[in-house]
Amino acid sequence: MARPRRAPLSPQLAEFRNERGLTQEQVAEAIGITSEMVRRHEKGLARPTEKYRRRYSAFYRASESRLGIAAPAASPGSLYVAEQSLTSIDDLLAEVSTSATSNESVEQLSAATATLAELHTEAPARRVLRQVVQLRRRTHDLARGPVRLSQARELFRIESDLLAHACLLLGDVKQDGAAYKHGMAALAFATEAGSSQAMARTALAKTLRWSGRLAESADMARSGYEVSPQSAIRVQLASQEANAAALLGDAGRARQALRRAETDAETLAPESRRSAWAFPRARQAVFALSVANHTHDPAGALRAAATADASWKAGEPVIRANWAQIRVGAALAHLDLGDLDAATAEVAPVLELPPELRVATVTAYTDNLSRRLAAPRLRRVRQAEELLAAALQFAADALPDDPTEENP
Repeated sequence: MARPRRAPLSPQLAEFRNERGLTQEQVAEAIGITSEMVRRHEKGLARPTEKYRRRYSAFYRASESRLGIAAPAASPGSLYVAEQSLTSIDDLLAEVSTSATSNESVEQLSAATATLAELHTEAPARRVLRQVVQLRRRTHDLARGPVRLSQARELFRIESDLLAHACLLLGDVKQDGAAYKHGMAALAFATEAGSSQAMARTALAKTLRWSGRLAESADMARSGYEVSPQSAIRVQLASQEANAAALLGDAGRARQALRRAETDAETLAPESRRSAWAFPRARQAVFALSVANHTHDPAGALRAAATADASWKAGEPVIRANWAQIRVGAALAHLDLGDLDAATAEVAPVLELPPELRVATVTAYTDNLSRRLAAPRLRRVRQAEELLAAALQFAADALPDDPTEENP
């Protein structure tokens, strides 16, 4: 016996959508295709696959109870005609409302992602990186399984956050090439999820800056600033643009971006959390200090250091990497002012950091200090030579190999 032909869907698709007051864009988002494809389906220019027939059916049937629309009577041309090859409506609804992944599992992944961001400021970078990589793999595996559209978007958002965090950590352990790839992947997942790109762009701006790609770093930070809501990361992105611009020698752009950061920061409550994405006053001061040092303003650099110290004294959490950057940055300012004793006093406690905590953003500061201490005017100055030797050894011993480290 010949199998009955399926009736065309196009008239019913447009009719059901119009009855519910929905746009083609809303339907497209709900069932996971483009609005152009919805238009083609409705016009009869293309036939939806079995998968999308089911999603259309489930979506329009599910909307009836919310909108008070009665289901149309079955007819040979109806979307609801029972065919042997088509799953029942109840099964279709179940396809949308249930999945192998529970909402609790997705929420747990989100919570674990936030916890790892908090650990970023306290635990060695390599250890946190291993955990981020493991959690990202689990998230990716779940996203590939049977999940609802809302869950898929949330899993993509979580994966974007984890990739951005991995980007930061890979930069900390001097794997800039891998960091950049992870940052670009984070940006792609954020775009796919329809979520904020701020984390991905701030991680990329940092990676580009430490890779010496300063113009790209400044532009990446500015583009992130333009699309970010009023938040701590928006302040960070403006600060990153200022820092990269200062290193490029564009003092005007640097000061303008720093003023935007300071203005935006005034509208935010002080942050007390520890997180890779937090941007408390002391961390803002790190960027202000860097801009001041690179625009030949040692007095401004010391004011920024004093701001950080006051913030910590007031109870703001001390992030060791930021504390080290402030101390070495202040030492550089003292060197500019000709005060070697003050510079030595600032740096001495930093040189006692355990090797596993000497991340690239700290050793980059001590490398800069080493270059300054090697200047002709300080040659054969015993105190400068001793401090130079200690700074070089500090960098040489940084981030010892970890035999348990995983390849991201």
